[in-house]
Amino acid sequence: MITRTSAALSHALVFCGALAGVAGPTEAQTPLPPVRREFPLNCRGGAGLVFDTLLVVADSDRVRLMLTFAANATASGPEGQGLEPGSCAWVDRPLSDAEPRRIQFALGTTDSAPARTVRDSGMYWGFLGLTTDSGYIAGVGYRHWHASSPPRPNASPTLAAASAQAATQAPSRRSFPLPFDVRYLPLFMIGIGAIIAAPSIVLMGRWSGWRRLAERYPDRNASRGTSLRSGQLVMNKSLYKMGVRFTLDESHLHVTMSMLARPGHQPFSVPWSDIAASRDEWPWFPFKGEPMVRLTFAAYPEIRVLVRMPVGLRLAEASGGRLWIDGMREPAAAGS
Repeated sequence: MITRTSAALSHALVFCGALAGVAGPTEAQTPLPPVRREFPLNCRGGAGLVFDTLLVVADSDRVRLMLTFAANATASGPEGQGLEPGSCAWVDRPLSDAEPRRIQFALGTTDSAPARTVRDSGMYWGFLGLTTDSGYIAGVGYRHWHASSPPRPNASPTLAAASAQAATQAPSRRSFPLPFDVRYLPLFMIGIGAIIAAPSIVLMGRWSGWRRLAERYPDRNASRGTSLRSGQLVMNKSLYKMGVRFTLDESHLHVTMSMLARPGHQPFSVPWSDIAASRDEWPWFPFKGEPMVRLTFAAYPEIRVLVRMPVGLRLAEASGGRLWIDGMREPAAAGS
């Protein structure tokens, strides 16, 4: 009986030892899940690259793209110096046959680099790539440059891509991109000013009465004579701050506007016999009551033309006795 019990116990111990021996090695040989890391991958521009739009990110100025490329036969090198046009490769090795030939990434909607890249083999892109199980490489960061202005030699592609990743993942604010290049803003403003100002100047010529005077007193094309600027000039309810010039000769007072304000303000020439001058005052605040000289033209006496007193005195003096201001001096004797 004792012998049978000992034999049974011996068999049990052997069986337990066998189980322990099997279980131990099996647990030790279970592989750990692979650790995925991002690695730098460079691409060179050319017709072999295709950018496809996947999604415009809502409430932001970013768009998600898929870049399809050809695999380069060799490693790209830190700045893509080993790449053929239209191809991509890891910095330290070419892509394997099992690795995808597509990169998915996001960039700003105003970035025109993709369009330039497919046309110019001198354009380069650097990505911080992560291979996924979805058939593409996730570009968690990117940068692009041109061969004519390569990155600094001491710049790290990984750091540049990491910076791009931070910019990509940062919360974006709603923005409103301008529909033009800001470098052309001065030309844009000049164009808008011309579109707005030209009709205003033409209408001002109607409101002030300038157009009626130009039609009644045609331009005599004065080329000689004393010339002076009017400074601020009031015509009816319109104020001309600059640009009006008076030219005096023996027969006429010629009135012209600067070229920029010429639309609606054709030059006109008034004979001295149709002009009278008198004292008046500035009609509006804050200079209301300031002494002025009023010029009255016989064809349209209701059109009030006011010049500042110093300008009126200079006109009377330069006229050689053909014009005088009522109440200030007697007309000069004929021929004096």
